[in-house]
Amino acid sequence: MLNLFIGSAILFSSISYQLNDIYVGGENIVFEIKPEGIIVTGTYDIKTNLGTYNPLRDSDIQIGDIIISIDNKEIHSIKDFLDEFNKKENNSSVNLKIIRNEAEITRKLNVNKIDNQSKSGLFVKERVLGVGTLTFIDTDLNIYGALGHEVVDSSSSQILSVYDGNIYKEEVVNISKGTNGHPGEKSSTTKLNHKLGTIFDNTDYGIFGNIDSSYNSSYSTKLAEIDEIKLGKAYILTCIEENKVEKFEIEIIDLKRQNNQDLKGITFKITDPRLLNVSGGVFSGMSGSPIIQNDKLIGAVTHVIVNDVKCGYGVYIKYMYQEAVESMQKEEK
Repeated sequence: MLNLFIGSAILFSSISYQLNDIYVGGENIVFEIKPEGIIVTGTYDIKTNLGTYNPLRDSDIQIGDIIISIDNKEIHSIKDFLDEFNKKENNSSVNLKIIRNEAEITRKLNVNKIDNQSKSGLFVKERVLGVGTLTFIDTDLNIYGALGHEVVDSSSSQILSVYDGNIYKEEVVNISKGTNGHPGEKSSTTKLNHKLGTIFDNTDYGIFGNIDSSYNSSYSTKLAEIDEIKLGKAYILTCIEENKVEKFEIEIIDLKRQNNQDLKGITFKITDPRLLNVSGGVFSGMSGSPIIQNDKLIGAVTHVIVNDVKCGYGVYIKYMYQEAVESMQKEEK
């Protein structure tokens, strides 16, 4: 059965479980993550007097590599890279420190000047943007959780480390209706002018960070223990137009009693006629949508089942919340 994100096992024995009320999300968000360096998204040929140079072929610099320094100078932006690279003379080279598959390696990159302009042979980006849904907010700890799964870079399929990042409240402008084999997709504005919070971690269970003090939600509830969750009726909170958070009915059709934490503990089917009419089922950008049962927050949407788009998976909220607390503790050290 095919499934995909719509957008490491960890032990939690040292973390106390949340007993206070949690504010429930459902808001549409755009997230912006900047990794430790800049991401290589492609390469191109440079024709020189000495022949044709391409960093992929000649220097083993690959798509998805993250460049973190140039000649031992830390790189945090494209400007940082260009400022150092443009200082170098023609037909020289620079030493790049690169993160690839979570390992640190070094590579040489040739410097070629064409018409007095330095050419690197690299296409790069300094941030990743995406769309998802806010899941919960703990105002006592000033933290939030969103997405319910990791953010990976499309260039390399690697999970992105976070050097800097923010989430923004954005309006939904369109939902493309999905069919079996072709899930629908949410489109949002990307003005990035209504900041909701920062991002301090990107993990298997979602993105986590500090919520802005101006955030306001009137809906609070308790977090459910796993053994409280039952098959049957539940509902999700999500946005299908503008910034309006709405409730849509679902049916929980399977529950995994997991020995190890996993993103697919809850299997559900959308039964709400209006949501089915608009989206066809679970759609890209719904990830993180809170799942509510018996007035408790039980989980967050994580995947769509591609060959049956009315159905999807959710992560148990206990795992997601505990990951948020552990991420906060790491950030404070």
